[in-house]
Amino acid sequence: MLRDVLTSLDYSRSAEIALGLFLLAFALLVYGTLRLSRRTTDRYASIPLSDRVEDPRDDN
Repeated sequence: MLRDVLTSLDYSRSAEIALGLFLLAFALLVYGTLRLSRRTTDRYASIPLSDRVEDPRDDN
């Protein structure tokens, strides 16, 4: 019975759906990145240059 259900499924739209989900996730990441303030992006950019361990999300 399970085999009949699996063989009757139509996967022809799977690639388009996957591409749409990827584009949606990518657009959300770009939108979130563009919303960051200049101060926050500077703090994130300085992480590799700093010798001390810090969390850029802390507002110290």
